[in-house]
Amino acid sequence: MTKKLVIAAVAVLTFIAACSKKNATVDTKIAKPGKQNLSTYATTTIDSPFLLPDTANIMIQSYLQSIKDDQTQLKSLIVDANALRYYLQNSDITHVKLMFAHRMDYIESGHAGQAAGLNYNAMTLVIAGFDEDGNYIYTPQGAVMDHCQPCPIDCPAAGTAASDILIMN
Repeated sequence: MTKKLVIAAVAVLTFIAACSKKNATVDTKIAKPGKQNLSTYATTTIDSPFLLPDTANIMIQSYLQSIKDDQTQLKSLIVDANALRYYLQNSDITHVKLMFAHRMDYIESGHAGQAAGLNYNAMTLVIAGFDEDGNYIYTPQGAVMDHCQPCPIDCPAAGTAASDILIMN
């Protein structure tokens, strides 16, 4: 189960990196952040926050193979890009922490504290940015992000994103 969580987290991080603005900055180390323009990253270096689609597909297909017989398992979580841009416009945010969490309707149905694996009816991600000192940064309203749409329930129905793997045009 831990391997599944790691693979799911990598897939979500890849998605969030793709949603970022072209001219955004990324820090390569948490302890001593050094801001660099994303366009300077080569996609094949070990320090890059990006993966080539072929490599990402190997990772995604491995995860999908591991859950192929259980249709209740998460394939992905979809985050609203405009909400993410709004949150990340605060330049004090140097990193984003993705925290696995139970959905409120799962908790309220009497399952608080009960393991759910990667059941799409139970799981979500709470997304919280933090600064170079390791302190959480909240929206001006004092919030962090959630509202991840679980796939296989809320998957795109058209376009290349309807595929479970990355499709190149």
